[in-house]
Amino acid sequence: MMTNVRGRSGTRSRSTYGRSPMYTPKSGQDYWGKPSTYGRSTKKTKTTSTPVPAAWRNCSDSFANKIYSYRTLYNQTKGPARYGRPSPTTLNSFANWINKGAMVHTITTAQVARWAKATKKNFNARTPTPTACKNVLWAKFGKNTIKAVARTKTGSFMVATPYFVNGKPFWFPK
Repeated sequence: MMTNVRGRSGTRSRSTYGRSPMYTPKSGQDYWGKPSTYGRSTKKTKTTSTPVPAAWRNCSDSFANKIYSYRTLYNQTKGPARYGRPSPTTLNSFANWINKGAMVHTITTAQVARWAKATKKNFNARTPTPTACKNVLWAKFGKNTIKAVARTKTGSFMVATPYFVNGKPFWFPK
């Protein structure tokens, strides 16, 4: 039996003799002679970390948050900057907040614009400023929560907040 196959050079015929879904020409090949993936595992193995004992969990979380925050500051010093980098003074100020126990979060202008609508504060997403962002964040989360605000090299904002607010770890909602 013949079947029509369309390729680069037009339509031509290919024999289908001996080709059935159960037939593979060689072991390890599929219907068309390509290497078969049947029976192979496509799952990747997970690397699991060892759990942190309860006595050290608070210390471990504190170190992880500081690493995350310092990595955010470090990323501002490397690579291309579309909107200009924060000054060394600004980065040192944020590093001092981290040393005092604050965390540095990165939030987008879209998030700030959404919160500005909810709080009825003026915020122009086309020409955002750190001061306008700070005013929106103060209205939404309170002055005790927002410690410092600066523009990042990608146009979003870095915000320093305490790790705990009202006895709970603080994270910005998505």
